[in-house]
Amino acid sequence: MKQLKLQLHRLSALQLAIILLILGLFIGIFFANVFRNSYQEQINEYQNTVFQSVTTKDINYSGLFTYVLGKNFKEFAYFWMFSITILGIPYMAYKIFSFGFSAGFFISAVAMNYGFKGILLILVYIFPHGLIYLPIAMFSLYKGYTLCQTVYFDNRNYLGSIFKLVKPYLLIILLLAIILLAGSFLEAYIGAFILKKTLGLFV
Repeated sequence: MKQLKLQLHRLSALQLAIILLILGLFIGIFFANVFRNSYQEQINEYQNTVFQSVTTKDINYSGLFTYVLGKNFKEFAYFWMFSITILGIPYMAYKIFSFGFSAGFFISAVAMNYGFKGILLILVYIFPHGLIYLPIAMFSLYKGYTLCQTVYFDNRNYLGSIFKLVKPYLLIILLLAIILLAGSFLEAYIGAFILKKTLGLFV
């Protein structure tokens, strides 16, 4: 146990993040395979109801945009609020692991259920907005980790000093928020349109 702790302490933040991501990914794949029978019926029901509804009804793009934007900005705000607390780094570790788990479970479940068409569905599900979300997530993790490290581990500053340390990050956060707005637009309008057309292959 002590040797494991020593090995973990020697790893950089990037190496730990990659380990958490890969660990989450493999656990997600494992769970998708072990519990396949329990969610197989739900997937089939989802295909017969939701897929059918999406392909036959008109999409309320403005309403979808409002929902996606609200969801994304809520996550964005939570991330940066946690980044100025001592819980920032554990929160980031949790988000990395949970992303790996969700991705592993989703990719494995869809691929097993739909085969080659499942790969197409996975790609469409994250395109084109994923091309914006992924860089935002990676850059936010890097800057958020740096901020949390500076506030609570390097300088051990609190309250009044925190505002001075956060100030240089405000412009970065604003720019990321604007880019996130663009990604939300792509997901709600272009991504939803492409997904709707693709789901026609599954009904």
